[in-house]
Amino acid sequence: MTFDVSGNAYDNFMGRYARELAPAFADFSGIRTGSTVLDVGCGSGILTAELARRLGPENVAAVDPSSLVQACAALVPGADVRTGSAEALPWPDDSFDAALAQLVLHFLEDPVAGLAEMGRVVRGGGTVSACSWNFPEMLLLGTFWQSARHVDPAEPGERLEIGSLDELAGLGRAAELQSVETASLDVAASYESFDELWGTFQHGVGPAGNYIARLDPEARDATRDEYRRRLGDPSGSFTLTAQAWAVRGRVA
Repeated sequence: MTFDVSGNAYDNFMGRYARELAPAFADFSGIRTGSTVLDVGCGSGILTAELARRLGPENVAAVDPSSLVQACAALVPGADVRTGSAEALPWPDDSFDAALAQLVLHFLEDPVAGLAEMGRVVRGGGTVSACSWNFPEMLLLGTFWQSARHVDPAEPGERLEIGSLDELAGLGRAAELQSVETASLDVAASYESFDELWGTFQHGVGPAGNYIARLDPEARDATRDEYRRRLGDPSGSFTLTAQAWAVRGRVA
């Protein structure tokens, strides 16, 4: 598992992007007052907290297979937070008005099965939505994996299961969602220095952090130097942009 880390570690690495993404994703998903919503793959609870702010924690549930679920439960007391996987959600049929999965889909062995399982726990007419990074436009990770492959051409990098918005829409239709729509969601995150950015990779979060942790010092330094070069050798504060692809559909 590459997400059995502390909530602070995750938030320092990916949370600064997820916090910007959560309200845009909730808006895209059409979340409105009076709804009951499930956050699938909740991680440290960033989207869960946004949903609770809009709906009240009593109307929000969340699930994650990693130890990050403990951080989510602490962040959003009153929400129904459980340990479990996207492919086998621990709720009965027709439990929610909507189910959302932020930055989860490309980690699933079978994304269609995950979307279909989300549809199972959503009432007819409700919404299932998911988003994942468009990695070439996600500079933090896209540029990192370019740098890693420059140092080690055999390194495959993070799995890129979704190649376009059309492919993402196809996953929704394959999961038998109706009225499928997609959108691009743009966010950004700021850093005081390159050293701050590089430090976030040292927490062992996700595939990138796990990759850095297993490198020998020489390869780690070479990857760092190539990463810095590809980012334009920043000296001082700078901002990295990111784009997520999102899909939503209606449960029949």
